[in-house]
Amino acid sequence: MEFRKFQQNKLWRDKAAAMLAAHGSYVDAKTLTDEEFAQELKLKIQEEVDEVIAAKNKAELIEECADVFEVIQAFGSLYGFTLEDVVKAQAKKRAERGGFDARTFVTHAYHKVGSFGEAYCLKAPEKYPEIIE
Repeated sequence: MEFRKFQQNKLWRDKAAAMLAAHGSYVDAKTLTDEEFAQELKLKIQEEVDEVIAAKNKAELIEECADVFEVIQAFGSLYGFTLEDVVKAQAKKRAERGGFDARTFVTHAYHKVGSFGEAYCLKAPEKYPEIIE
């Protein structure tokens, strides 16, 4: 039997290899250390978020959000927190800062020199470039 080999180098769901094996495929795989797993989860959540962004309809969006949720659960298993911990943190942030219900889109922010806002933006100039007029 002839096979074609494809590079993967990514975290797979637990049952995916067995599902492919049922169709005659096989994989080379290894078990990750905690440090490797943490790094791969970060890459996986980015992959899943990119798929959320690319979703074309409600059904796809639900599926991709479910994948993000799965990665969050994996982070919890690795670092010893629960979904309830995440929900509590979300509720605390919502109470302190609000949610996104008002759909506020800020185009520019003006911060006093020496202020918290200025320091916050200066820490991430690629994210918050200063506009000099």
